[in-house]
Amino acid sequence: MARKRSQGRLRRTNFGKNVSLRPVHGYTPADEGEVLRILEDHRGRRVRAVGSLHSWSEAVAADDVLLDLRHLDGVTLRREGGQITAVVGAGCRIKRLLRELEGQGGCTLCSQGLITDQTIAGAISTGTHGSGRHSMSHYVQSLRVARYAADGGAVIDEISAGDELRAARCGLGSLGIVLDVTIRCREAYQVEEHFVECASLEEALDGEADHPLQQFYLIPWRFTYFVQRRREVSRGRSKLAPVYRAYWFVTMDVGLHLLVLLIVRVLRSPRLVRGAFRGFVTRLVARGWKVVDRSSAMLVMKHALFRHIEIEVFVPRRHLPVMMEFVRQVLEVAADRRESLSEEHGPAVAAAGMTGELEALRGRYCHHYPICVRRVVPDDTLISASSGGDEDWYAVSFISYASPAARDGFFAFAGFMGRSSARRFGGRPHWGKVCRLEPEELRALYPEFSTFSEVCRRADPDGVFRNEWTDLLLNEQVGDSPPTGPR
Repeated sequence: MARKRSQGRLRRTNFGKNVSLRPVHGYTPADEGEVLRILEDHRGRRVRAVGSLHSWSEAVAADDVLLDLRHLDGVTLRREGGQITAVVGAGCRIKRLLRELEGQGGCTLCSQGLITDQTIAGAISTGTHGSGRHSMSHYVQSLRVARYAADGGAVIDEISAGDELRAARCGLGSLGIVLDVTIRCREAYQVEEHFVECASLEEALDGEADHPLQQFYLIPWRFTYFVQRRREVSRGRSKLAPVYRAYWFVTMDVGLHLLVLLIVRVLRSPRLVRGAFRGFVTRLVARGWKVVDRSSAMLVMKHALFRHIEIEVFVPRRHLPVMMEFVRQVLEVAADRRESLSEEHGPAVAAAGMTGELEALRGRYCHHYPICVRRVVPDDTLISASSGGDEDWYAVSFISYASPAARDGFFAFAGFMGRSSARRFGGRPHWGKVCRLEPEELRALYPEFSTFSEVCRRADPDGVFRNEWTDLLLNEQVGDSPPTGPR
């Protein structure tokens, strides 16, 4: 297949329609040879690769040369010495990868996120994670990347050890164009799931020892927790698993979201939002129904059927109880349902210099979606959100289904929540989701960020694989400014 070149300036938009890409040149290379030829043809220009654009982060932005790697999607399963790995083309979507692993040898990924539309390169480059295990990045054993050699020629390098591998496991696209990834896999397995409602966070966490794959949701305006108790089991698939999948798809994946869209986009009624989550919405959940199904089916959701936008903040385990109570109080202030924060949180916000920002948020935002909380085991990476230390991290996710033209309130909430959690709890924003922190605030959250910057400088001294956002993030650490546009 011949490569495709754009005529004039392209315009592409990410899934959330909050980031626009306007590259001068766009290509869909058929193979690695074409990637190298494109790099040779555009020496001195900025070059970025995109996957499915299922990200809300500025990391996906591109303004010069854009590569769509959808044709680099091969999957080769390997079994050597008791280890299972897969060599996966950068443009392979997770849903295709799961099918190929199952079909080629009854295998699956060690960890997977809720959404399967992402490409493997996009997923690892931003630290996509599941619940109860490491992020996907942690399991990457090597990568092959196209970049420039010291003499300026385009080459393919393999990254397989040391700090360069730890950087590339979550590299924000800043070490070159990822061509393929070798990732550790495992035999396919089954997961048992059932729902329970818990009155408190403590009660929700109590089941974690027996259900290490669980995730749970803080229900806004009801403020109880609905927990998906999940664990790996050796039993076969339940006879009613197809019924459970159909129930989940019709009731939760479609029904709940249509209700949210009706209330938020059509009726635009905060009162109906609060009423729905206090009563009707929670009645959709089938409590206590224990079902066993394949992990690749059980651990995913289809909330991406409807356009939305999201922030996600990772906090250490020790801060989670205080963080979740803080979330509740901020939501109440944002909806003008609370006069002031408690004595525990009010002075802390004042000390962080954010009292005025909180007051400016008052009455501007009524949250309308369950807040998902997932445990992530620490990663062996430099800057994935769950990197470093020996303490588990908890990812707290806030989703809005407001239309793109009506997101001002959400962005105000996202800014306050991101900055306040960073200053109070060391909260790290997900690299692939909305991030409202300044570069210096982001760098301060990662003890090994200077190492990451140095690795990026060695791999790409001229900054050609960066965009404006990664420039701001890396420049203070790497010294010279990269090129700012076409030459």
